[in-house]
Amino acid sequence: MDEELLELQRQFEFAQQAKSSIRLSERNVIELVQKFQELQIIDFELLLTTSGKEYITPEQSRSEIVSEINERS
Repeated sequence: MDEELLELQRQFEFAQQAKSSIRLSERNVIELVQKFQELQIIDFELLLTTSGKEYITPEQSRSEIVSEINERS
């Protein structure tokens, strides 16, 4: 599994360094994150935003909610 992880990391880094025409699509990144969660490489909870294009941690979600409440009160 370590070899597979290292290879995925190398591919990810290479793709992110490449020109935008051959970069990973948002969907590919989401699939990678899901695969990392499945393999328990990412061992913390992530929440998918309603747009389906971003992940946030529960802590970030709470922080944004508190900030929004404070701004409106």
